[in-house]
Amino acid sequence: MSNTEPITYARIAEVLTGLGMITSEHGQSVLADAVGYANEPITRRYDIASALESFGVAVSIHSDDVDFADEHYEWLLNEAAALTGGQATVSNYRFEKANPDDEDCGLGTMHFACNGKPFSFSIEQESNDYLDMGAAQASIEALRPEGGPREFRCVVQEGRQLDDDIMVLATAEQREGLRQHLGITFQRPWR
Repeated sequence: MSNTEPITYARIAEVLTGLGMITSEHGQSVLADAVGYANEPITRRYDIASALESFGVAVSIHSDDVDFADEHYEWLLNEAAALTGGQATVSNYRFEKANPDDEDCGLGTMHFACNGKPFSFSIEQESNDYLDMGAAQASIEALRPEGGPREFRCVVQEGRQLDDDIMVLATAEQREGLRQHLGITFQRPWR
């Protein structure tokens, strides 16, 4: 697997299968759903990383308006936990607003447990319409599957335009393979 081949959904399926991130059956299922564009070249790095969501190895943190971010964090955590195949479970989610009487206030503290271990993250986003991207990244990173080497890491964005953050669940070796074969690089852990 070299990185000189055009990157397509078919190529991504091949790489993910080769890295042991998905089964060949799962890759074929995704390609069947993407039949109209499975062999079309993907040139933008963000679009390559974003395609990993279709294969069930990544989740995106929405950078635009989400309406009621305090509720969206719980949904996002559960979406990320689902990628672990039950190795990480989220429970006891609650959001304590800095100003409980202000529906539009996004400041506060997010609390939840992962596999029974409590976590809390300070939310520094004034508007409840947008996520605190750093807190969202850090909270997803806390969903490390028990007893395994996989962990969530955020893909490095390139250029001036900031898109949704893509969090990928992979081992260090798989992240290195994604870098070599698809050109995807990762940020250091948030915490």
